[in-house]
Amino acid sequence: MKRKGRESSKIVKRFSGRKILVLLFAATLFQNSEIVACSSFKLQKGDSLVYGHNLNEGDMGVPGLIFINKRGIYKTGRTWSEIVTKNRLNPSGFSWISRYGSVTFNNFGRDFPDGGMNEQGLFIWEMNETIEYPMNENLPKLNQMNWMQYILDNCSSTAEAIECAYKFEIDGWGWHYFVGDKNGNTAAIAFINGEVVVHSGNKMPVPGLFNTPYDRELEVLKFYKGFGGDYEPSLNDPKVPRFVKTAVLARDYQSTQNIAEYGLKMLETLRVNDDPEWSILFDVRKQKIYFKTRVNPAVKTFAMNQIDFSNQTPTMIVNMDIEKGGNVFSQFEPFTNEKMESFTKNFIFPIFPAEFLTRGGITLDEYLQRTSTHTDLAKVAEKQFFRGVWKNNPKNPDEEISLTVKFELDGESVRGTVSLGNKFIPIDHLSAIGKKMDFTFKTPKGTLLEVKANFSDGKMVAEILGIEDNYGTFELSKEN
Repeated sequence: MKRKGRESSKIVKRFSGRKILVLLFAATLFQNSEIVACSSFKLQKGDSLVYGHNLNEGDMGVPGLIFINKRGIYKTGRTWSEIVTKNRLNPSGFSWISRYGSVTFNNFGRDFPDGGMNEQGLFIWEMNETIEYPMNENLPKLNQMNWMQYILDNCSSTAEAIECAYKFEIDGWGWHYFVGDKNGNTAAIAFINGEVVVHSGNKMPVPGLFNTPYDRELEVLKFYKGFGGDYEPSLNDPKVPRFVKTAVLARDYQSTQNIAEYGLKMLETLRVNDDPEWSILFDVRKQKIYFKTRVNPAVKTFAMNQIDFSNQTPTMIVNMDIEKGGNVFSQFEPFTNEKMESFTKNFIFPIFPAEFLTRGGITLDEYLQRTSTHTDLAKVAEKQFFRGVWKNNPKNPDEEISLTVKFELDGESVRGTVSLGNKFIPIDHLSAIGKKMDFTFKTPKGTLLEVKANFSDGKMVAEILGIEDNYGTFELSKEN
């Protein structure tokens, strides 16, 4: 059976694999990819934990924006083919409300990260690698960047992120992914021959991922001293694989050493041929982020515990090519479509091949418009199926619970209240995946209740759960 949208997948696949450097800013698009050398790792001892990432692109001056993404934001998913094909082939149609805020480093647009970490300490980053994403018409569809943002929006653990590898049909180019959580649990997630391949726990003895399949890295490690072989794992030898160097550096780290300083030194040691385009370090325990670029190598910092992740304030951005080092938190400013469009036009277009952006039959202007405004779909009232006031109709109001749930949206920011009588109480911990929603609230007497809701055929079916009690299931209708 011919799959709807198969041609759009072919468009993307033409740009897949090591010899096609798509995120990777592509003056080198058709060159050998030896300089494409991204690195991600975990460093942990005792209660200290950091995650680091290098982006190497061969002196291309890769631009990037840092995003502060908020919780309680309604989002509509996108496939890459939907963005770049003339007739928006193979669209996503999937939606969710973000459960967690996050900090991400992006260059293709909002909700299209290269990687980042959320407020729960879940880290994810991509590395180029030859892949073949599984095809399943029965699963929701997202492009691989949008899929990473979905994970940061909704997952708090590596185990939850791994589950997401099986729940979506992903389109895009060749990446595999390094994931780690606040407890130091890591995973390498790859898509090989149309299958999900995961290394985690005992199957991931070295907490790092680069541009080679994890199994092959383990095979090579055995040839080096200290890991079963005879070759010297010199940290200064550029021919020693980065995986081997990571194994040595992680093994030799002492808890008396400053973990952030050591992590930044690791990023320098894992450089390939030249200074990395980006070097980024997340200190999970101290909630501090360090970053620098090849263009502006002074180390910049800001703290995640400075950030208001609520949707009472807008999504924030800053260009990561800041000249001076130090704390840059004050330089963040509200995101707008116009700022995204300006960034793409002035920083991406000059170094990115127009052939890749227009191969699906769109013009550069269309590409610019689509990538800078694609999140606006979530602001369309007709798409906000949960907006409004929902009430049940108890047959005996004196004996049965009278439930009212109200959802209001300010653009894409979702806020809700619930009433079990006359008083409305703010909703907390709101999240939604597709047509399923979950939230909590506390009664006037302080009882914590959780609501699990399903939207179908114009009805909201809500189950109310206490710590030990089930208060029942209620069918609510939307008020006109």
